[in-house]
Parts: sequence; structure tokens; C-alpha cells
Amino acid sequence: MKVEDEVVSAETTVVEQTERESPEGIGKETSASKREDKGLNPTDIKLSLKTRIKGAIVRNISLSEPEIENFLDTLSISMLQSDVAQETTEKFTKLMSDRLHSTKFDYKNMRSEIIGEVRDSLLSILKGKGDGVDILRYVRDRAADAQPVRILFLGPNGTGKTTTIAKVAYMFKQNGISCVISASDTFRAAAIEQTEHHAAKVGVPVIRGEYGADPASIAFNAIEYAKAHRLNVVLIDTAGRQETNKNLIMEVQKIVRISKPDLVIYIGESTSGNVIPIQISEFNKFVKIDGIILTKLDCDAKGGNAISISDVTGIPILFFGTGESYQSLIKYDPDFIVNSIVQT
Repeated sequence: MKVEDEVVSAETTVVEQTERESPEGIGKETSASKREDKGLNPTDIKLSLKTRIKGAIVRNISLSEPEIENFLDTLSISMLQSDVAQETTEKFTKLMSDRLHSTKFDYKNMRSEIIGEVRDSLLSILKGKGDGVDILRYVRDRAADAQPVRILFLGPNGTGKTTTIAKVAYMFKQNGISCVISASDTFRAAAIEQTEHHAAKVGVPVIRGEYGADPASIAFNAIEYAKAHRLNVVLIDTAGRQETNKNLIMEVQKIVRISKPDLVIYIGESTSGNVIPIQISEFNKFVKIDGIILTKLDCDAKGGNAISISDVTGIPILFFGTGESYQSLIKYDPDFIVNSIVQT
């Protein structure tokens, strides 16, 4: 037998042994283009023959430059397919590039360790400045106060804002917290009737005015009503508005001055893609936003824009809207978002 044949035979034996010993099947390469759109998974990490041979001999090894580039391309695709903004994706892949270049991995657990690095890094972005206010606890802590907690909701048209307010009211009622809804959207046709319809369904009172009436005065009346009836919370609806509409922005600033909300919550669509972090940032210049509710997560949305929101704004996400029913409001869970991008 020639020397070259012996070398090839030895390499083949090492690779076969590596594939048998690896609990994760590291030797088996799966193309990212063939995976069903379920997020990045360990089998998407391709390793060269050289790396596999080295891994059979040396326990702790590093990825080569081509392996890192290939992995980051696959990661980038997975993030973009999950609605993460281009800028955030590029920023994150640069972070992962630095980590992968400076880290050695246990060969037998290499893929799971790399995926773990990605998951931990994504979670650190999503957790950002903390989990945000626990609304139920916040209200209960102030239950002895004669002043009701005032929560103002704002956001663009069509995000499901009024329905989401009804879901919040339902959540409060289920937890023994009384509330009233201020129908302060006096701009959109049928908005008041929609508010009254939802309020009747969940069994909470509504304070309303006429179309064209001053929204701030309706909010004021709702607060006075809550004080007189010793209700715990006032939920203030507002007209949907774009961040570029200066007149409506001035109107919501007036509502804030009059009602002095304890919390301002932005309601946006999880399906709105890359634009939502920009919208929130612009709104936040005029009215300080304390938390975010992302709606329509049931509408084939991956929720990856939550990563962009956390990265760009730093404002905590509080809840996800996951359907039409009043029960379909779930507490924000970073793992839910990460699982759409990375699979274990």
C-alpha cells in the first residue's frame, strides 16, 4: 500500500470514528437551505474535514475562518427570516464573530456550545434593562391609594389597540382588580362603539363623549369616575396616530398633561417588521413610553422584531397578543422569541 493511501485510510477511519462517538452527529453536515423554516439548529453548523480530524485528536478546538463565515451567514438568514431588522442582525453577527474567533469549544459538544452562545447573547439583548413593570403587582401595591392607577395606551392605526385594552381589562378583572375604560379615541369612526362593545363583553364601565370632543377631557372624567367609585385602574384609549402626525402627537401630549398617567404603553404589531423600532423611538421623543405590547403574534409572525425593539429602544416588552379572544394576552417571554431563531 502506498503512503498516500495509508494517509487517506487513516483520515477516513478518524472521521468515521468521530461520527460514531459524537453524541450530536457532528460529522453529518446539513445544508441550511434544506432546513424547514424552524430556526437555526446544531446540524446547520458545518465542520471541515480538517476540523473533524483535529477534534478527534485534540479535545478543545476553534472554528476556522471559513467555518465561522458560513455559520454567521446561516445565522443572519435565520434572524432576517424571523423579522429581525437588518441593522440589528449585522450588529449581532459582528458580536458573534468576535466571540467565535476568541473561543475554543469541546469538540464533542461543539455544536450545542455554539448554539448556546447564540441563545445567551440573544437573551441578553431581549432582557435588556430588565423585565419591565409587572402591571398586576404594580396595581396591587397601590391598591390602598385613593388615586387610581392611570394607564395610557398609544400606537399607530390598525394595531389592535382597542381590543388589546379590553384584554388588559379582562386580565385585571380576572385578578380582582377593578377598572374603567376611557374612550378617548374621538377621531376614528366607530371607535367609541367598538370600545363600548368590548367593555360590555368583559364587564367593565366606559366613560365616553361625542366624536370630535376633547380626548383629554374624557380621560379626566374617567379618572374622576374611578375616584368616585373607588376603582383601581383607568385604561385610557387614544386615537391611532403615526409618529409623523404632529397634530395628533400634540393631542396625546395634552392627554398626558391632563391625565398624568402612571404608565404609558405602546401597542404595535409583531408583523410590522423593521419599521416598529423606528416608530417607537420617534413616539418616545414626545411621550415617554414605559412598556410595549406586541399584537398579532398569531398571524404568522416570528416576533424577531422584539430583538430589534430591545436593541434599538431599550424599552421593555410586557405582553404578546396571540389571538382574538380576551384571554389571548400572554406575558412576554424572551425564550419564545429566541426559539423562533435558534433551535436546541
